[in-house]
Amino acid sequence: MFAEVSLEYLAEVRRVVSAHVDELEADLDRAKHALQRARRDSDQLERQVASLESLLELASARQASSASQGMTLHEAMAHVLRAAPLGMFRAADLAAEINRKHLYRMRDGRPVEPQQIHARVGQYPHRFVREGTFIKLADSPRNESAWGG
Repeated sequence: MFAEVSLEYLAEVRRVVSAHVDELEADLDRAKHALQRARRDSDQLERQVASLESLLELASARQASSASQGMTLHEAMAHVLRAAPLGMFRAADLAAEINRKHLYRMRDGRPVEPQQIHARVGQYPHRFVREGTFIKLADSPRNESAWGG
């Protein structure tokens, strides 16, 4: 009984579809064109969003840069190291903290990179010392107590 109903139902659907092929083809054509327009609009909106995000990022970098223009990188490093619980950071973590706090940006607005931290440590041996992979202030009272020594 179920198979007979299904076959009858399919035959009726075919008859209705056959009677309206032209309308269905026109609807399909309209739907395809609407989909193409929506994709074009979506692509255009994605480009617009990316452009606006870039502009806002540029403004944010400029604000961070102008806010930190008075502080040099080695001053920013010292500021972060003084506030650190153990008074030490690895170069990558020190750079990340300086960037997070917007303490210093390069002249072109880019964030601080770990290799810049390493370079400053080498340029200012009277201000910074290395202890293994960590960087500390040379004059820090925590230099001896940080490791219990």
